Amino acid sequence: MAKGTSPALRKFSASNGDSRRAPGIRNPKTELEAAIQRFVDLYDFAPIGYVSFDRAGRIEEANLAATELLGERRDLLIGRPFAFYVGDLDSFMRHLLYCRTSQQQVETELQLKPRNGKQIPALLCSRPITSTTRNGALLYQTAIMDLSERKRAEEALRAKEAELEAIINRTPFMLTRCSDDLRYRLVSRAYARMLGRTPEEIAGKPIIEIMGEEGLKAISPHIEKVLRGRTAEFETDVSFRSVGAPCLHCVYTPDRDSKGNVIGWFASIIDITRRKRAEAALQKSKKLLEERVRERTHELRVANKELEGEIARRKGLEGEILEISDREQQRLGQELHDGLCQHLTAVAFMARSVALRLKNHRVIEVNDIEKIAQLVNDAATDMRNLS
Repeated sequence: MAKGTSPALRKFSASNGDSRRAPGIRNPKTELEAAIQRFVDLYDFAPIGYVSFDRAGRIEEANLAATELLGERRDLLIGRPFAFYVGDLDSFMRHLLYCRTSQQQVETELQLKPRNGKQIPALLCSRPITSTTRNGALLYQTAIMDLSERKRAEEALRAKEAELEAIINRTPFMLTRCSDDLRYRLVSRAYARMLGRTPEEIAGKPIIEIMGEEGLKAISPHIEKVLRGRTAEFETDVSFRSVGAPCLHCVYTPDRDSKGNVIGWFASIIDITRRKRAEAALQKSKKLLEERVRERTHELRVANKELEGEIARRKGLEGEILEISDREQQRLGQELHDGLCQHLTAVAFMARSVALRLKNHRVIEVNDIEKIAQLVNDAATDMRNLS
């Protein structure tokens, strides 16, 4: 140390040259190693598989998740071509080519072929890096994401969508799904058939383009109601361009997103035009029947009055007939009394006369006996005539 140096500076220089460090002074080498170890641990124990391969596609680095995904020990993976574990070689070669010609992240979906032979759908996300452990060599650090769960979910979703589409297309009811900006998102074949179109021609179109202003005006109050989150049910004549105005029974149900916000509505629609026509025809028939019933009732009342009059007249005639019959009976009785009694009196008188003559032993005149017989015969004839 040169002369003139202050004692404090000399003390500092002496302490700085001592191999022992004072308490509280950090060791950069130790911290760097710890940071590197933390990075290695994060890399090794990451839940996503990571590999780094060179321009030729040989694996230079791999974490534990990658070894588990590929079904191979790390010491066997290092130095082996990644293509060895790819089921779709063309896709991987295109991926490697894009990595060589681009400085951006390259993503490719392909099929991995682990050692167990069961292919796995995966997504490769590669980004170029400069390796400090490989003397600055260019490597492509690649995240390998297992898409099995996502593919299964997508397949299940496609199956559900196909099932829903089959239900929508086969149901006799008309179904639509509309957005809050008044556009068709989905329509059933039955709905499209009513309009003389295909579902593809209607989906995505504004409602006003399909229905026209008059038709949209007819359903606007119900759209406002369903967009406020309430179910709307109604029957009305709805006008469509080039179709007319069929009478429809509609039920609008709010369509909500995952947060519960109304983003549109579902519509279940039934064409009730024929039913309404039948109801109108029935109502007309009912009214006509009521008129006919009223007319018939009036006719029956008139006929009833006429019948009552006829009954009254016949009752009068019956009384007259009974009265005439009584008088006739009286006349007959009187005639019987006058005529028959006279004959019987004459018979009795003649018989008395004959009896007196016989008593006196006098001769009986034949004429007297014939006279009695004649009177009896006349009485019998009068009785037959009267009867």
